[in-house]
Amino acid sequence: MRIASPSRLMMVARTDKEARLKDFIGDGLAPREEGPADHKCLTVFVRNPDSPVARALCAAWSEGRIDDTRIRILICDTNAEEPAATSLLDIPHAEFRVLADHSFGPAHEQLVVSQSRVWIGDCLRRDPTKRDAFEIYHADDAAIGVFASASFEKLWVRGRPLKPLASSVAPEIIAVQSADQDALPRNPRH
Repeated sequence: MRIASPSRLMMVARTDKEARLKDFIGDGLAPREEGPADHKCLTVFVRNPDSPVARALCAAWSEGRIDDTRIRILICDTNAEEPAATSLLDIPHAEFRVLADHSFGPAHEQLVVSQSRVWIGDCLRRDPTKRDAFEIYHADDAAIGVFASASFEKLWVRGRPLKPLASSVAPEIIAVQSADQDALPRNPRH
């Protein structure tokens, strides 16, 4: 089967990429008036929490653009450059799996926002902080959505579940450590 060429192939800086990805996520999850309702399941395959797509997803979540959407995140490396910063590992209702097999280095990062809205980024072995990387947006391509979802499912099965970080520390312990008794930290890892 021949797949049509991508609608937009772009070379952009990391900061522009994060903003563009955040808008891509928000637009994909916005309610639509016409057509049948799209399933609300967002899947993402990322290198680590510092990846531009991971930061964009976290920013979209922080802004409330992702509400009742099911989120499944497959991550290759859980170590973050800035452990104190909010990361996608802080999204409370997301399902996480870790794929720590280095043979998947040539695989590309991927974000599936809906059945026809897919973003594909750089390969996992390339360090996005050292140079600009390419990205491909498919804003309305159901065939690409089918292929991207199928590849994610195959990788998801190979990943091992990651326990939610929020359950690692009891809320009572966090409250005792806080000066303000009503304030609980968003990220209990710190």
